[in-house]
This record gives sequence, C-alpha cells and structure tokens, in this order.
Amino acid sequence: MLALFTSSILAINTVSLNSPSLPQKLLSPAPIAQFLPSDTPVLGLVDTKTEKWQSLSKFELFSQIYSTVENILPAQMGLNYQTDIKPWLGEQAAFAFMPQKEAKLVSLNDSFLLLVAVKDKQQLQAFIERFKEKSSQEITERQYKGVQILEWKPPAPDLLEDTPPVSTLPLKTSKLPKSFIAAIPALPRLPVPKPDSIKNQGMAIALLPKYIVIASTAKPIEQLLDKPPGGANLAQNPNFKQTTQHPQYSQALFTLYQDPNKFLSLFKSLAPDPSLPFPIPLSAINTAQVEQYRSISSLVWEQPEGLRLQLNAYRKQPSLTKVLASNTTQLLPRLPAPAYGVTTGSNIYGQWQMLVTTLSSTPQFKDVLAQFNQSITSITKLDLNKDILGWMDGEYALFFYPTKQGLISRELNMGLGFFVQTTNRPKAESTLNKLGESIKTISSGALSTNTHDNIDGFNINTWEIGEQSVFAHTWIDDKTLLISTGLGAITELLPQPQQQLAKDYNFATATSSLPFPNQGYSYINMGSSLSWIYSLAPTTFNNPNFQTFKQVIGSVRSYSTTTTTTSKKEQYDGLLVLAPAKK
Repeated sequence: MLALFTSSILAINTVSLNSPSLPQKLLSPAPIAQFLPSDTPVLGLVDTKTEKWQSLSKFELFSQIYSTVENILPAQMGLNYQTDIKPWLGEQAAFAFMPQKEAKLVSLNDSFLLLVAVKDKQQLQAFIERFKEKSSQEITERQYKGVQILEWKPPAPDLLEDTPPVSTLPLKTSKLPKSFIAAIPALPRLPVPKPDSIKNQGMAIALLPKYIVIASTAKPIEQLLDKPPGGANLAQNPNFKQTTQHPQYSQALFTLYQDPNKFLSLFKSLAPDPSLPFPIPLSAINTAQVEQYRSISSLVWEQPEGLRLQLNAYRKQPSLTKVLASNTTQLLPRLPAPAYGVTTGSNIYGQWQMLVTTLSSTPQFKDVLAQFNQSITSITKLDLNKDILGWMDGEYALFFYPTKQGLISRELNMGLGFFVQTTNRPKAESTLNKLGESIKTISSGALSTNTHDNIDGFNINTWEIGEQSVFAHTWIDDKTLLISTGLGAITELLPQPQQQLAKDYNFATATSSLPFPNQGYSYINMGSSLSWIYSLAPTTFNNPNFQTFKQVIGSVRSYSTTTTTTSKKEQYDGLLVLAPAKK
C-alpha cells in the first residue's frame, strides 16, 4: 500500500511551488474530509503512519514486499523512501472523485485527485525542487483564488499512431482445428489497455497548508477550491460520520467511503471518456439495486492473525426481505480437514431466487438466465427451480478435499463433496432418480446405476461407467444428503472424516474472529491448495524462477470470508491469515 502511494507521487514528475493565503476554512490543519464537498461520491483514506506499516513487517508477506520495494524502488525511480519521502510525508493520504457539478459528460482526469498530508513543508519543497531539475517539460504557473497551481500538459500524441479507444488482440487460433474455427464465425477479441493511457497524462498540483493536492488536470483542484469557506463538507455528512464511528476506524490502514447513488451518476458520465484504459460495462449495472443503498464503507486493519477486511452496505430503507436465515454450522463436523476449500451457507433455493430477482432487472442477464434454464431442462428433462433447487432449503456445504479415489482423483488427487439439508426428501430422491435416468439416456447406456448396501451403515447409490464410479450419494440422516465424486471418494467421508474441519487449527484460526451467527463461511486453505497446484506441474513450479513467488504466496496461510445481514445493512468480513516473518 505504501509503495503504491509512493510511486503515485513519483510518477507525476512533481515540480516546486509556493502557496499564498487560502480561505480561512482551509488554513486550519483539518482532516482531509473537511476539505471535500459534502456530496463527494468516493473517498479513500490511507493511514501513512510509519509505525502502522512497520508493524506489518512481523508477517513474512510484508517482510518480503518491503525487501522487494527497497531493492527495486531506488533503481526504478532514482530515490529512497527514507530520505526523499518520509521526511515530509504526513499521517494520511487520500484519493477522491469530485462530485459531478452539472448534468454533462465528464472525464476521469477532470474528476479524480489525490490529497497527501505534509508534516514538513520545507522538506517537501526540497523534494519537489529535485524533481523540477529532472523535468524536461515546461511548467505553467497561475493563481486561482489565492492558491498557486502548477500545471503541465501531457506530451503531444504521436500522430503516426492510430490508437483506438480500446485496443484489441485476436485470440490465437493457429492450433485450433479448422472445423472448430469454422463453427465459430467471430472469435472474441480481448480488450487490453491502451499503451499510452497512463504515460501520456498531464499533471497539476497545488500546495495547501498541511496538504499537497495532485491531479491530472487543474479542474478537480479548482473544484476543490470552489467550496465556499464554512460550506458543508464531507466530514459533516451523516453517512460519512457513520464510517468514522466504526470501532476500527482509528486503527484502519485503509478506509473507503462511497455514496453509491452519486458515484453511479458519475460512473455513467465517465463511461464515454476515451481516455479510460478499459470500457465501462454500463449494461451490467443494476441501477435499481444500487439505489437501495445510501452508503458503502470498507476498512482494512491489522489483527494478530493477519489482515482483516470489512465492508458494510447500508440500506436507505430497512428491508426484511433481504435477510437470510443464519447458518448454524451443523455440517462442519462432517467436513474433512485439510480441505482445499469450503463454502457453507443456508437455503440455496432462497439465495438463487434473490439472485434471479436481481439479475432479471437487466435484460441481457434475464435472457441469459432464460437460456440457462432452457438448457438444463433440455438436457435433464428437469426444471431448475422446481426440481433441482426447489428442495434445497436447508444448510449446505460445498468442499474440495484430497483423495486418491473417485472420478477426478486418479490424475488430480481431488474429490468434490456436497452436503445439503432439505425439508422435502421425497422430492430430492425423485430428482436424483430422474437425473440418473436422463444421464443413462444421454450416455446411450454407457452409464449404469447401482446401490451398495450397508457401507459403514449407509446405503450408497452410484453412477458408474464400466468399473469406474463417477458419482455417489447417500442420506446421512432423514434430512441431510451427501453427494461426492464416486464410491471411493464418498466412503472417506463416512460416517465422519478421520480429521474434522471443525477441529482443525487452521480453520479455527481463520474463522474464530469472524462474526457469528452468519450466513456461512468461504474458506481457502492456501497450504494444501498450493501443494495441490504445484503437484499438477512439478517441473514448472520447481523451476528456480518460481521460487521467489512460491515464498511470497506461501506466506499466506488461508483466506476466509463470511456475510451477515440485518434489515438495515449487509456486512462482508474477510480475514487473510499470514505466516510470521522468518527470523
């Protein structure tokens, strides 16, 4: 995070300036939010206190990152953080999108700015002076409302290059069969950012008391200075105040505040901007869904296990229809450890209906859903909503785990398992029977179904191709169905796995600090998952060129998430568990 901020300052070829008086409101060393209009759509805050970022060096991931930055940054940028940046850098930096003033199209360059706190103006000016000497571009100086703004234009574009707004690259097809290519009249082209979308940016800066303001053009700086002294500011906005009242706000390394409605309006206005490196897919945005929320806040902070993330989306009006039943973790004792990854929750059918309602308001997604439903019915003769998902109204757990048995285990050493509870067992059994008959027909009789009685006290139904069992299911109790990738794979889970996820130290570390009750967990065990990935291509991953990457990514032990909902808000929590730094 600190390296990204540093490079942002350096990449703009900053130049020196002096700043006369400002309106009285701006003369006080106010928090950054007090500089911004009350209707600012987006504000991101970075805590730049040295002690907070040094604290992260206790984790191997950040120890590796800091070492890399120290080695690369001076060589790439010609400077040193300790001597060039640290002496003047204050305790907070921010980026913001300025509010749209008129109902007309705007550009990214005219909306976005950076504000960085300055603790030593003389050190900053000395730093600026060194870069002024390196700048080959002519600088324009002018006054705006008593503030000196320095501005330089971007380099003139190369008229010999005809660069489209969005470059595209054709997919390579030389290795594809001609019959396959003929069947696809227009292969997709991959959008890539324009090569000059960043390096051809201009620059404007202004030095305010205690802050430096940086933008690609002077327009957002002028808009910032247009705010009348004593006028309403973002720090007074009740929605932003709610963000600052979060228990971890003062400890957060990064905080992001959004007014989704104002940002959506700005987002739509930015879409036609040809300077954007990527196009904005407006058709994929559900305006009605966005308009339900009055603010969204995100925070990242350190905790003993690693890095914690929390996002809160606050509704304009309370809504009980959005509240899902909490997960009781009944299935956790039945999940194996070490699992590669696990997702648990409640009421798949209810979640699917909420998703369908959300997506159906967008025509293109509504058509895709209709086609998907038709395809399922055409293949299986079953209705997705009524037959397949309709009875999945209890808790569920989807998991990937190590096994040498089953459909995908011989080469991949992995099994797929799925527990689901239901209040309608007859419907579930009917669906499984019909699905088995459909697969038999599709396979032209190559697939057969069998029942294996009293294996560890369970009757297991399997689908088999020859002697290979490819699918198996059994009832754990009257309401709990277990599905896995073959007879051998499912027997490893019965009656319970030898090692249970609920008692696993890594899983407990990854989830114990997350909110409970909740709507279930998503959990990735990075150690077992990376070992599995490396086993797929040992020659490649044992290459010396991959060793640094393996050391860095291997310092991440797990990533876990959960969601909780109330009538007033939706909350997402994530935890990145990190290994301690090597001594």
